Amino acid sequence: MKVRKRDSNVYHIRLEHEDDLYHLSLLLDSGDMVRALTERREAAQSDRIRQERGKKQKMRLTIDVKNVEYQAFGQRLRCHGTIAVGERDQGMHHTLILEPGDDFDFGKSVWYGHHKKRLNEAKQPVVTAVAVAIESDSIVMAELRTYGLREIKTLNRVGSGKSTGGEELSDFYSRAVKKLKDVHIKGAILVVVGPGFLKEDFVRVGKNEASEIFSGCVVENSGQGGMTGIHEAISRGSLPKAVAQIRIQEEMTAVEKLKEAIGKEMGTYGKIEVKRAVETGAAEEILILSEKAKTEEGIKLLNLAEQTRTKVIEISSHHHGGEMLTGLGDIAVILRYHLT
Repeated sequence: MKVRKRDSNVYHIRLEHEDDLYHLSLLLDSGDMVRALTERREAAQSDRIRQERGKKQKMRLTIDVKNVEYQAFGQRLRCHGTIAVGERDQGMHHTLILEPGDDFDFGKSVWYGHHKKRLNEAKQPVVTAVAVAIESDSIVMAELRTYGLREIKTLNRVGSGKSTGGEELSDFYSRAVKKLKDVHIKGAILVVVGPGFLKEDFVRVGKNEASEIFSGCVVENSGQGGMTGIHEAISRGSLPKAVAQIRIQEEMTAVEKLKEAIGKEMGTYGKIEVKRAVETGAAEEILILSEKAKTEEGIKLLNLAEQTRTKVIEISSHHHGGEMLTGLGDIAVILRYHLT
């Protein structure tokens, strides 16, 4: 995302990557203003036979935002609102469809600290990765994005478990490498995880048959395969710096740290407990579900955290760590000291 400040409350935004849409969906709130080039139909023409649809015209409109529609891993964002400034139709409803390549002006009446933090994060170069979990009878491929993890392909070994007639392991790996070439994202870092030495054997086959993908790949141990193994490898926070730039690793590592803190009674959750911890300065870090940060309750709590110098970590709901935080009520804190 390219960001340029126009004045104290307005930024000019250019969307460059699909991940920018995720950041934008969390920045846009009801009451914000978005000015962009869009298309709107002319008023419908009518005659005695039928009503005709008006032709679409390009025009620049300013929308008073009412709500936003965005689907995770989607390629566009729909911004619904009413026309505040435009050539015509002021007060009428209109939907802006925003996608990578679009640019527009975006204004808020107040930019809170967590808004500016997310805007700064969105400005950073986008890093993506493809993770491959290796087991003797199955291989799972997943896409790691800024905010989440998505399974994209699972391959099962033919005849796995049979005493005779099963697919040779080397043939299974070759078949998986061919499929990986089909689904691999250009420029993405490859992370291979799994138990034992299977992953190293897979990487050897990969380097022989698709060196352009496997050059510089990261190999990481995990206790098990599948999506569980991928989650495990990421949440440990030990992946190399190139992969660590992916926001999901920081978030999942933070949730693992929270789990340990709760086990030692150095973490807490629940509205009353979290608020008390932040108010008294006992909270070292506050973990909040990203969608929760957009609510009135969430905004008040984050403003309070800013005043007490509590570190804020927004957690995406699109990975295992976010699911766990949802189960804790969307918000929790890691403590500096025990609450009495």
